[in-house]
Amino acid sequence: MILGVVPNLEKPQLQAALQRVLEWSASNGAELLIPRRVVERFPELENTPEVDLVVEDEIADQADYLLAMGGDGTILAALRYAGSRQLPVLGVNLGGLGFLADTSPDRLTEALDLLKEGSFKIEERMTLEAEIHSSGEVRTIVVSNDVVIDRGEYSRVIDIVARVSGQLLKRYTADGLIVSTPTGSTAYALAAGGPILDPAMEALIVAPICAHILASRPVVLPADREIHLSVISRHGTAQVTGDGQERMLVESGATLVVRRGKRMNRLVRTGLGLPFFEVLRSKLQWGFRENAGQNE
Repeated sequence: MILGVVPNLEKPQLQAALQRVLEWSASNGAELLIPRRVVERFPELENTPEVDLVVEDEIADQADYLLAMGGDGTILAALRYAGSRQLPVLGVNLGGLGFLADTSPDRLTEALDLLKEGSFKIEERMTLEAEIHSSGEVRTIVVSNDVVIDRGEYSRVIDIVARVSGQLLKRYTADGLIVSTPTGSTAYALAAGGPILDPAMEALIVAPICAHILASRPVVLPADREIHLSVISRHGTAQVTGDGQERMLVESGATLVVRRGKRMNRLVRTGLGLPFFEVLRSKLQWGFRENAGQNE
């Protein structure tokens, strides 16, 4: 088995977790593909037999699975590397209480055993594809969470005309607009007042950011809808961001076509992680009285 490791070097728990992976690999005959940049922090990897140091963008070319070691942002990066191969990604939560991770560091060895045995399920999540037309060029990005159009470094609002499958939805005057997957409903869209969707659903969320009309509310659409967005910026530019990781400036008059992505994300589920709604209650601090409904 070949594991491609996508680590977050800023996580203090990474060293101990990575040591567990190295020990497990040595005992189970697994090969590890690790980004070459990791050697700057862990120079001992240079001479480790189980480790093959590779360019990060090529980590998914030979791997059977990707092992994302960090928070949700690290898992999103691993899903991006998985690309058209749609490699399954096993997420290890080294940060706070993440929504995407399957296991904690203390159960990492157990999770790897289950992966080797094939005792796991694959959870598929939809993606979004955004076709960006600006300055006579066309660029396409694929995202797991969301595509965001915003005002960038300027303080003035922008206008975004949104059409859904050819029908005018609304002209938004706002700081920006989010188009999100159900997976991304607990990310930026949630902070903008959007609804929480079960990540197993297939749907699109359109959520304005700080709209100047109170009646501007988030909208949930079927996944087969195509969303056309036209950007009007008084300062001449706007910013498009994918999953908080890919950024580009676009000119006023740029258009975006956002649709369901052709590929699916594949997350490994070993059964060692917390169920989605339990994570949700803990993350959002949804408390309740233990004696609710009882006579006092």
